[in-house]
Amino acid sequence: MVYGPWGVNTPEGQIFQQLIKPFEQQYHVKIEYVGTTDYGTEAQQITSGSPPFDVVIFAPVSLARQLAEGGYLTDLTPYLQQSGILGQLIPYYVAPVNISGHIYGVPVDAWSKPGIYVYVPTMQKYGIPMPTEISQRWDWGQFLGYLQKLKANGVIPLGSGAADQWPLVIVFEPIVYSLGGKDLYYAIMCHKISYTSPIVEQAFEFYLSLIASGAFGPSAFAASQHFVDVYALMKNGTVAMYFMGDWTPFFNHNYTAFIPVMAPSINPQLADQYFVVTGGDWALVPKNVPDNKTLAIQFAIWLASQDFQQAVLKSGWRAVSPNKAAMQAALSGQISVPYSSKIVDSWLVQFSNNLVPDIADNMPPQFEQQVFWPTLAKMISDPAHWLDYLSQMEQLANRIYNQTNWDNTYPLCQGVTYTGPTVYTGPMYNVTAILTSAGIPLPSWQK
Repeated sequence: MVYGPWGVNTPEGQIFQQLIKPFEQQYHVKIEYVGTTDYGTEAQQITSGSPPFDVVIFAPVSLARQLAEGGYLTDLTPYLQQSGILGQLIPYYVAPVNISGHIYGVPVDAWSKPGIYVYVPTMQKYGIPMPTEISQRWDWGQFLGYLQKLKANGVIPLGSGAADQWPLVIVFEPIVYSLGGKDLYYAIMCHKISYTSPIVEQAFEFYLSLIASGAFGPSAFAASQHFVDVYALMKNGTVAMYFMGDWTPFFNHNYTAFIPVMAPSINPQLADQYFVVTGGDWALVPKNVPDNKTLAIQFAIWLASQDFQQAVLKSGWRAVSPNKAAMQAALSGQISVPYSSKIVDSWLVQFSNNLVPDIADNMPPQFEQQVFWPTLAKMISDPAHWLDYLSQMEQLANRIYNQTNWDNTYPLCQGVTYTGPTVYTGPMYNVTAILTSAGIPLPSWQK
């Protein structure tokens, strides 16, 4: 019994079930798959000692680490070493589940959020030039100009996915790293800087400028969209662009019309730095499993193998892989991967020193899901009270980060400090004027 984050009848759930058939055939076993993203319930089932699954594929690594530290997960280190697969894995994707040298999960897939996915026919129809070289990346001013051009032609520039909340993180992340680089990014992720600090408020101003300018369309329209709803809106010409992950072409069975464009730059001092958000999903084996623990371990290890990972890349389900041997096969042409995947592959290779983790998935899980996601969504429907929401978020962050002892227990936040500027003094690209004209208040220090 395997639980995973992809719905049974979704494109991702269906391809996963197809790709695991070789394991079923080799080991003469039937894998029953259940799709759910109710990670809190799954964690409770593991801690109860009687989970309904033998393997669970998990996204929130912070919660996975809590389970491992509590003694509820199987240490997979010796099995990864004996199989030789540990040496094939890219360390970036192993580190999140490595606790004091013991590995409690294996990366099943690697995903990236390279920036914006554009629907090429719409962009071409309205004469909006797309960067063909990384050096041609738009700045925020150009980006706002193209948004207005799309609006003038009756097109909603950006899909939101706001009904699911988490897609809005993909809008916020590039704003943060384009404004303050890795320093500001990690400081917000680890709460080393206040949500009411001027530079953090400025990051939210860029986010709010999209809302205020109508880039997501009318508030009710933006707030109602579920993550997958946006794709149909792009295909019918209603929406042109979407801050989304590299699974987008796969979801649409189209690897040439849905093309990634690097998110626009903000801070000129960072114009020559290119960041890519990337992470994964990890297979965990509880200490107690309902069926066959030996098979459960074998299956988890097999998911990280070169054979499975190459099949994933060839299918187009993912553009990148946590298995470097599989990645090398794709980059060398030994296996064929889709056009849109090659773009992302090239970015990950070029900018391997500027890979950053999901800013929300590496916050305390209760803060991520109960505070951070909902706050981004509330700003869609009620931007006028954004300063109140930031103040509330700061109070809750202080409480939750302290309760979880995040500074000392979460590896990605250990030793993180923020020494950057408290105020961003570079170009604001008319953002504050956009907010003012929409009746959205500015912080007192900025008036």
